[in-house]
Amino acid sequence: MVLSFWEKEFIQEKFDVTILGAGITGTSTALSLLEKYPELKVCVIDRAPVSLGASTKNAGFACFGSPTELIHDIAVMGENKTAEIVKMRWLGLKKLLSRVPTKIMDYQQNGGYEVFDKEDATFGEAEQKLSFLNQFLADTIDIPEVFSVVNNTIWSSFYSKMISNPFEGSLQPAYMMLYLQDLARKRGVIFKSGVSVSEVLTEEKLLVTTEGYRVPFQTLCVTTNGFTRKLFPEAEVLPARNQVLITQELPDLPFSGCFHFQEGYYYFRNVGNRILLGGARNTDLQNESTDQFGNTTRIQDELIRFLERLYPGASDHIEMWWSGILGIGKVKEPILKWKNENIIFGVRLGGMGVAIGSYLGEKLADEIGISLGYKE
Repeated sequence: MVLSFWEKEFIQEKFDVTILGAGITGTSTALSLLEKYPELKVCVIDRAPVSLGASTKNAGFACFGSPTELIHDIAVMGENKTAEIVKMRWLGLKKLLSRVPTKIMDYQQNGGYEVFDKEDATFGEAEQKLSFLNQFLADTIDIPEVFSVVNNTIWSSFYSKMISNPFEGSLQPAYMMLYLQDLARKRGVIFKSGVSVSEVLTEEKLLVTTEGYRVPFQTLCVTTNGFTRKLFPEAEVLPARNQVLITQELPDLPFSGCFHFQEGYYYFRNVGNRILLGGARNTDLQNESTDQFGNTTRIQDELIRFLERLYPGASDHIEMWWSGILGIGKVKEPILKWKNENIIFGVRLGGMGVAIGSYLGEKLADEIGISLGYKE
């Protein structure tokens, strides 16, 4: 596509801060920058009209960790590091809820639950550690008794007990992002949508678009998450595809809320009278470690099998499939660091972008402010 003089001038305009990626982290960073430093010129560049990777393609969970996920994370990363990450998620959700009205993004705090297989010893292990986890969360986010055991009166295909968390919620991520971007525009943020960057010339401080246009930057904030290694192969963030389905409306849907299974690798919730189900990436980790969108027979078959456990016959009423790209790593701690004096990364949200994105955006804004000479 050949740009007009006006379009070219717009795309190549230089800003104080250029943010690459218009998802929840990039948009939150832009918002926080102009809340703190309103005189800055800030732009956000993205190849999609709204955002592309996961911010509008996720399942709309507002969560901060299921019991088995937290147990696993503590075993791998230790209590202190896991507590840091959980606190990021919790503070990020609070920040998001302070910015976006609950009605706008259809936020509903219907609670979260973890379900277990009948023959799996995992429930017993989680139940034994429930007092520890509740104290851990009380110390971390100052909420006592987050988890409790409740009866599973819904599914005979799962264990007779579940673990409940009344502080989880769900939301509509596209409306969330549209509101955040509108709020950012009102603050003065300029969005350059449909601009695909193919190369970053770090020494020259230039972004090269797929059409060959060169876009100068002063400070570049990279929030491309699962796509980061396309431009920065050395980045310690790996792509991970999650496949998702949603059914048509189903009569007498027997559940409401957000549900987790197998450390959160499987997740499902109601959307009105529909079932939204996603995940199962752990059944084919090698092929799902990709930044390519799409659906595969292997994961679809697994999710269909699981769907039948939730609502027999629902697989005949699947309305659509899609996929989103996460940014993950060996640990779940987000990357917030400078590549050099002009480029900073805010990536690797570990599948918790809804929760962490607003928190990470505020921290990125603080770092950028200091680099530009503002006091802490």
